[in-house]
This record gives sequence, C-alpha cells and structure tokens, in this order.
Amino acid sequence: MRASELLKRYAAGERDFSRISLWGVNLSKASLKGIDLSHADLRGANLCGIVLREACMDGTNLAEADLTGADLWGVDLRGADLQCANLTEANLTGADLRQACLVQAILNKATLNSVNLSQANLNSAHLWGSNLCAAKLLEIDLRAANLRGAYLCQAILSGDLREANLSGANLSWTILAGANLQDAILTEAELSSANLNGANLTNAKLRGADLRGADLSDANLSGVNLTEANLSMAKLTGTILNGATLSGADLRGTNLTSTDLTEANLLGANLRGVVMPDNVATG
Repeated sequence: MRASELLKRYAAGERDFSRISLWGVNLSKASLKGIDLSHADLRGANLCGIVLREACMDGTNLAEADLTGADLWGVDLRGADLQCANLTEANLTGADLRQACLVQAILNKATLNSVNLSQANLNSAHLWGSNLCAAKLLEIDLRAANLRGAYLCQAILSGDLREANLSGANLSWTILAGANLQDAILTEAELSSANLNGANLTNAKLRGADLRGADLSDANLSGVNLTEANLSMAKLTGTILNGATLSGADLRGTNLTSTDLTEANLLGANLRGVVMPDNVATG
C-alpha cells in the first residue's frame, strides 16, 4: 500500500491496517493516532516525526525503520521487530515493548519513562543519554548495550548487562538486585541508594562511582575497580571484594566485618568509622 492511500483511508475514519505491507513507505511527520498496524510490514520505512500515540503495533516489523523524533506515547509494541531501527529522540513514554527485539537499535536521547521492556532484547543497543526514569527492564538482554549517560533513576533492571556501558548514568534508587553486570562500565555512574543485592559485578569498572547508601549485600565485586568511588554508608554484608581496587575510595561508616577483602587494595581509602575484619591491615 502507498502512503497516499493509507493517509486517505485514515482521514476517512478507517483505523484497521493490520498485516498490510508498507515496506519502505514514507510517512514522515504523519499523524496516525490510534491506528492499528499490528503485524504490518514497515521495514525500512521513513517514520521521522510521525505521531502514533496509543497505536496498536504489536508484532509489527519495524526493522531498520527511521523513527527519529517519533511520538510513540503509549504505543503497544509487544513483540515488535525494531532491530537496527533509529529511535533517536523518540518519545516512548508508557509504551509496551515486552518481548520486542531492539538489537542494535539506536535510542539515543529517547524518552522511555515508565516503559515496559520486560524480556526485550536490547543487545548492543545504543541508549546514550536516554531517559528511562521508572522504566521496567525485566529479564532483558542488554549485553554490550550503550547506556552512557542514561537517566535510569528508580528503574527496575534485571537480566544480562554484561559489558554494558553505563558510564555517567544516573542509577540512583534503581533496583539491580541479582543483575549480571560482569565487565560492565560504570565509571562515574550515580548509584546512590541503588539496590545491587546479589548482583554480579565481577571485573566491572566503577572508578569514581557514587555508591553512597547503596545495598551491595552478597554482591560479587571481585576484581572491580572502585578507585575514588564513594561507598560511604553502603551495605556490604557478605559482599565479595576479592582483588578489588579501592584506592582513594570513601568507605566512611561502612561495616566490613563480613566482607571478603582478600587481596583488595585499600591504599589511601577513607576508613573513618569503618568496622574492619580482624585479619585486614589498612596501613
């Protein structure tokens, strides 16, 4: 179907365009609020600036589509194929992206407030500077995803975040309990009051990160670089810091009696008010 025909029929009141083929169509800046495009083929389509508020697009094929600046507020995108799609600066507030494929998708500076990304695949996706406040990212694949500078305050993340780039990201009050952050880059990330209980942070880079009041109980931080990180008042019960670098870190007010500090480097760390294990030297 051509863009002109779709727009004409939509203007006449038709809304059901499910399963139609719109491969490569140009619908840039069109307003199609509430349209039903479920299971439609929109591969490679030009959808820059399109308005699709509350549209039904479950199972829609949007692979390699250009959705730059698109208004996708409240859109149903369950199971949609957004592989390699460009969603730069798109508004996805309240969208349902459960089980969607976002492999290598570009979501730089996109707004994803309260979005549901449960079981979505964001492997190698780019989310630099995105706003994901209070987003639900449950059981998702974020391996090697670029989330540099993303705003994830109060978000819920679980799943695979190995090698993800979260440098400079705001993760304050974020729930990352049990998440796999092995080899993740969290340099200068804001993690104050974050819940990292039982998380795997083996060999992660947390240099200069703010972990004030964070819950790191039973987390594995073996080999982690925490140089100049702020861990004051953090919960470290049962935390593994085997071989971690904590030089210049702020550990004021923490209780390390049940923390594994085997071969940890505490040179220059601020240990004022710290309760240390009997077998650990701090000099």
